[in-house]
Amino acid sequence: MNVLPMQIRQPLSAFVSQVESVRELLVFDQFVLEQVVGGLVQIADGLERRNLHNDAMTVRNRLDALKNIRTSGSLRPRYQTIFNQCIVLLVSYFGSTVGDLFRSAIDVSLASGLDVPVAKESVETDWETLSQSTTGHSSLVARLVVSKQKITFQDMGGTVRAFDKNLGLQLRRGEVMNDIILGQAARHAIVHAGAIIDGQMKHQVRSAEPRSLKVTLVEGQPLCFTPEEVNRLADQMIAFVTDIIEQVARSLRLPG
Repeated sequence: MNVLPMQIRQPLSAFVSQVESVRELLVFDQFVLEQVVGGLVQIADGLERRNLHNDAMTVRNRLDALKNIRTSGSLRPRYQTIFNQCIVLLVSYFGSTVGDLFRSAIDVSLASGLDVPVAKESVETDWETLSQSTTGHSSLVARLVVSKQKITFQDMGGTVRAFDKNLGLQLRRGEVMNDIILGQAARHAIVHAGAIIDGQMKHQVRSAEPRSLKVTLVEGQPLCFTPEEVNRLADQMIAFVTDIIEQVARSLRLPG
């Protein structure tokens, strides 16, 4: 994929970095415990060297308690809100990434002279916008198309229609897309419905099958994502963005 223009490859690279920051949140409690445990070990060892054995024993007792917490993962349930907020972050990063990729795909396609549907799309601008634009006309058109068509990339239906209508790309429907639809619906429920499964969420995912995430939804029940589910959604999003890039590469007749 190295032959692709940087503006096509860059959104994926940025998204992978964002995903890694989310994955770090999932194990933040373990990171904190590791730091505390390591510090207490040093303190206990220092007390032993100074022959303060009673004080060292007190520290080691505390250390053993923390090690048990680390091993048992007993703090994990207290991080449920963080796990759910990781879903919110992923959906936000994903929408921004797909939007950047969409605009870049239009820019590159028009600049390359491809016969894509958006080449026949009429857009309006004013002289001030045109004269102040620091990018080429194809990049400006890409931004104007998003504005004119009121495209939102936090909704899979709108995303699929935008790529089809403007670039002639058929985004594949399957488990990957369905899991992302579930994530987008969950994000709405977490933010707007107190992380409770509601009728709107069930309606949004009614046709999102097969999927690997939250196969059974019970209205009125709380949404509780696990780290494994957050990681699964992240992997599916990376796969989805990668697939779009590969389709753009084929449309440009470049090796993927």
